[in-house]
Amino acid sequence: MKLETTPLPYLANTSRLLNLLSSHGNLVALESANDAHENGRWSIISAGPIRQLNIAEPGNTPSLLKELEDFFALLPQQDHRLPFIGGLLGHVSYDLGKSATKKPTHGLSFANQPKLLAGLYTWAFVIDHVEAKTHLVYWHGISTVTQASLLQLFTRSHQVQEDSFELTRPFSPLWQQQHYQQKIQSIHDYINNGDCYQINLAQCFKAAYRGSTIAAYQRLKEAAQVPYASYFECDELHFASLSPEMFIHCDAGHITTKPIKGTQPRGSSPTADEHNKRQLKESRKDRAENLMIVDLLRNDLSINATQVRVPKLFNIESFTTVHHLVSTITAQLKPESSPLRLFLEAFPGGSITGAPKKRAMEIIAELEGFPRSFYCGSAFYYSVNGNFSSNILIRSFLFQDDEILTWSGGGIIADSKWQLEYQESLDKISRLMGSLER
Repeated sequence: MKLETTPLPYLANTSRLLNLLSSHGNLVALESANDAHENGRWSIISAGPIRQLNIAEPGNTPSLLKELEDFFALLPQQDHRLPFIGGLLGHVSYDLGKSATKKPTHGLSFANQPKLLAGLYTWAFVIDHVEAKTHLVYWHGISTVTQASLLQLFTRSHQVQEDSFELTRPFSPLWQQQHYQQKIQSIHDYINNGDCYQINLAQCFKAAYRGSTIAAYQRLKEAAQVPYASYFECDELHFASLSPEMFIHCDAGHITTKPIKGTQPRGSSPTADEHNKRQLKESRKDRAENLMIVDLLRNDLSINATQVRVPKLFNIESFTTVHHLVSTITAQLKPESSPLRLFLEAFPGGSITGAPKKRAMEIIAELEGFPRSFYCGSAFYYSVNGNFSSNILIRSFLFQDDEILTWSGGGIIADSKWQLEYQESLDKISRLMGSLER
């Protein structure tokens, strides 16, 4: 086996490339749609893995870790400056580790849906949005797609092609406002009884569509402009996420995680925008939410890491639709551990469960009454040069059987007001839903 990287022209719009790669199967794109963000430099796109792992049952077990590590070991380790030079690309469903929803409501059932999809990808288009370059990473002697065909396909990807997408039924919530209010009251009861400190409650919206899901994903990317967009296809299941949130990043043993807790909408004028940002920065409630999750993640990381630090607490990061309160936690990976082990044992991310995590997940399963699927799961890559990176799959859209599901949630604590929490959930997702309704 031999690794070769080929420099190519910059590709700003990847829709045509995704369409051309779709026929190779198991298409996956981990993309930045915000090159101004400190984590927004790279996009990684591939398909046709030589090995594919599809886990259909819940359960984050040691055997799952071993299967992924065995896949990873099929390619030789090699130093390289690019973030991904071949290795694992995957998406993990929140439902891999969730507490079972005893009585699913609203007719949503994902019994046969994958709980984890991951493959060993031996080639990829790696796009550098800062230096405006593309690289084809290709392993000779093991890839099942020829390098020449990929280069021809890339040339074709610069041709403009407009694919159609439209909603045939607009988005509507599965809960009415009074149902949401009742859920918040139940959470307050659990908090007052000492079961939990914080619960991340999500509501679900449903629509119907026809047309290209890749065209829909492109619209969503343009509307959201986030550093952790992702898209994958598995048979008839297509999934897009427009996430601003890093989960676990590991480079040469140095670990970073950046939990988000606290949201304010962007203002309609510069003055209003600054007011909203300042309000978020000074909010005792949002800071309390954020601090609870920081402590939870510090505990999760300490199982496989040392030197756990919090260099940034309560920073503001601004996106096209919202401001977020973001903290940064760093640590050093233990020599006997691995990025994959760290990732799986910290999954799912505490920012989308609440605290304490196990009890929070049980309460979520009881109150939401529908599966989350890949929403609140994670997309990740693990490159054979040792780089590992993953996100939290929020702002997500699941396309299946001509229907779309999307979710939006937030952290609920003792002094949360249901009206404000309801509005926050709309602030997070309404502009993205609107981008598909035009």
